[in-house]
Amino acid sequence: MISLSLRVTTTSGKTDYTVGPKIQVAFEREFKVGLPKAFAADQKMEHLYWLAWKCAEQVAKSGGPAVKPFDGWLDTVESVEVVGVDEDPLSPEG
Repeated sequence: MISLSLRVTTTSGKTDYTVGPKIQVAFEREFKVGLPKAFAADQKMEHLYWLAWKCAEQVAKSGGPAVKPFDGWLDTVESVEVVGVDEDPLSPEG
């Protein structure tokens, strides 16, 4: 298991997100690769931005501010930073 925290800066401000299990599974279904492997072996900025967008989308579904579709959301992004990573040392990936 991996615990990942992101700080997203958009034209609306800064927000911190935790990439929880639901978003991790959505990532693996979307990109057909495990999250740890994607960030270790095949790093793409699209992966990082997609995770941030999916977090924002999840907050929107819980009553937060509306989120544009991915490409429209990207137009508002100034930066996405990884602010915390904690891998389980007992997992095969850790």
